Amino acid sequence: MRQFSAAVYANENLILSEVLEKLENEFPLISIKVFGNSLANSTLITATNEYDVLPAGMIDDEDILLVLSDPKDDMEALKEYEGDIVDFTGTFTAKDVYKIEEPIAYLVNAVQVNKEDMEAAAFLPAAVFGKSGVDDMINQTRELFAFTNTETKVFEERLAFNMFFSDMETGLLAGFRQKLKADTGLDIDIRMGAISTGFVLDLYFKKDVNKDFGYITESVGFVPTMADVCSRKRPVTVFRSKNRISIAGDYINVICAQITDSFKDIIGE
Repeated sequence: MRQFSAAVYANENLILSEVLEKLENEFPLISIKVFGNSLANSTLITATNEYDVLPAGMIDDEDILLVLSDPKDDMEALKEYEGDIVDFTGTFTAKDVYKIEEPIAYLVNAVQVNKEDMEAAAFLPAAVFGKSGVDDMINQTRELFAFTNTETKVFEERLAFNMFFSDMETGLLAGFRQKLKADTGLDIDIRMGAISTGFVLDLYFKKDVNKDFGYITESVGFVPTMADVCSRKRPVTVFRSKNRISIAGDYINVICAQITDSFKDIIGE
């Protein structure tokens, strides 16, 4: 069997650590190196391995390049790469690039129904805005108990123990919602919730869609809490009624599932 190698490029470790552990478990024979801009010259430790993060200019002849963060100043170095690319950032536009979709867009696009017959609402976790979003939520929680108030990195509204809603005009969620509409053709109502990685996507239909619905997994039994959903091995859990489908899952797990599917396709599994 051919020995494959992979270069993983990232500038923050929120998704990076989860992705590395998933790749280690799914593809133990793939040799992995980690590259980055802001993380360069640091050491990253997972449950089973340790990685010295290298500058992007050292990417050489790895078979697969996985891009998890906007390359920014490293784009020139990445342009020289000639192997298979798996891209979560939308930076690379070539037809043969394996594109990892934003999880909400991925799930909406997986439903084989005319978008004119569908409406959607999504409850989003802080993780949609990366490590900065999760840091904001954690710091806001600490500040509430300490009776202090410091400047946040991402959110213009308080998220800790709260929820806020989107519009299409202004604010952080407006841009996210507009991007989702461009990617899915559907105007998805967005609400931001005080949770780190769990999400719920509710899809409403004008007709019975049970016979038309297709997706990667089905629900098994009843899952009562978001903690239960996020602890399951499945990327998502699906709840269905006649004119509604609710999809709950872990935001990072849906990203990892797409990445492992892309790797399997590349190495021929």
